[in-house]
Amino acid sequence: MSIRAHMCNTVSRSNQMCNTSHMSEHKVVDAEGRPMSTVPTARHRRFLAQLARDHYIEGRSKVEIGKSNGLSRFQVARLLQEAVDTGVVTITIEADAGEADGLAEQVAAALGLDSVVIADIPDETQASQQMGRAALSLVGRHAHPGMRIGLSWSRTLDSAAAFTPALPRCTIVQLAGALRLESHRPSSEIFTRLGQDPAVSMVRLPAPLLVTEAGTAADLRALPEISGTLAAADDLDLAVVSVASWAEGLSSVWEKCSPAQRQAGIDDGAIAEVSGRLFAADGSDVTTIDDRVIAVTLDQLRRASTTVGVARGAERARAVRAACAAGILDIAIIDRALADEILAEAADPGGAPAEEEFR
Repeated sequence: MSIRAHMCNTVSRSNQMCNTSHMSEHKVVDAEGRPMSTVPTARHRRFLAQLARDHYIEGRSKVEIGKSNGLSRFQVARLLQEAVDTGVVTITIEADAGEADGLAEQVAAALGLDSVVIADIPDETQASQQMGRAALSLVGRHAHPGMRIGLSWSRTLDSAAAFTPALPRCTIVQLAGALRLESHRPSSEIFTRLGQDPAVSMVRLPAPLLVTEAGTAADLRALPEISGTLAAADDLDLAVVSVASWAEGLSSVWEKCSPAQRQAGIDDGAIAEVSGRLFAADGSDVTTIDDRVIAVTLDQLRRASTTVGVARGAERARAVRAACAAGILDIAIIDRALADEILAEAADPGGAPAEEEFR
C-alpha cells in the first residue's frame, strides 16, 4: 500500500518564511483574548504547502526542514499535520484507488466527458463541504501561472472556503453572485479568501445572481464594474460551476423564484440549472429567467477550455446528463450515489428518472 500526497500548490524558495510566527499567524484573538478565527491565511497556507513539498516530495526530514526554517522537529510535525487537517495536503491510499478509478472511467464514458471525479463522503452531514473540497482540490491541481479561472458562487464551494488552495499567480473571475436564501446564511467567503492571496488577481462580480425585475438586471449589467466582470468570462482556461436540477430542493435559484416562474421554466422545458441559466434535457437553452440573471452564460461556459461541474445526489443524474448534452462540461465531480444512478440509467434508459421519484 502506498500513500500519495497532493499539494494544493508549491512555492519557490525565495518565498520561504523562517520563523515561528507562521505557527500562530492565522489564530486571531479579540481584546479579551477570545479566538476569532482559526482558519489559515493564504500566506500561512503557502508556508504549509512549502513544508509539505519539502517533506513529501523532496524527502527532507523534519529535522532538516526545522533547521532551514528556525523550527523544532516537533513544530514541523505539527505544521505537517495542520497541512493535512486543513486540506493543503490530500492523502490518497492507492489500494482503494482501483475500484474508484474504474467506476469514474465508466461514468465518464457514459456521459462522454474527459474525466469524472468521485468524491469520498464518509460523513453525510459534511457532504457539501466534502464536495467543495474536492472541487477546490481539483482547481489547485489544474491551476498554472497565468491562467484565468472562473468560479461560480455556490453553497457547496462556500462551505469549503477554509480549504481554499494556495494558487500560482493567476486571475480568478467570479462567475455569479451569492443568493440570499432562507436555508443558508448569505456568504461569499470563498471569494474573500481568494482575494487575500497576493498571487491572485481577483475579479469580483458585485451583484446578486438573480434580481426581481428584468429592468433592474439590465441596469446592473450596464455598470462598468459588472459588465467588465461578465466580459472577463469570455476567455476562461478553467471554470467551476454547480449543476442543479430545476426542481424543489435541488436548486438555489429555484428557491428565489416565484411559483409562477418555476412553473414557467418547467413549461419551457427546463430540467436543469447552472448559475441561473436553465436548459432542457437535450441540452438546449431555456431562457425563461435569463432577463433577471446576472451571471456567466452557457455559451461562455462552452467556450472555456475546461469546465468542471459539481453535483451531488442520485436525483441530479438527469441534470448532469443534460449539462453534458448542452456541451458545457468537460469534467464532473460527483458523489457515489450520483455515479451509481448515472450508470443505472445508462443501463436502463427507459427507467424512471430519480428526480421524478424524488418529487
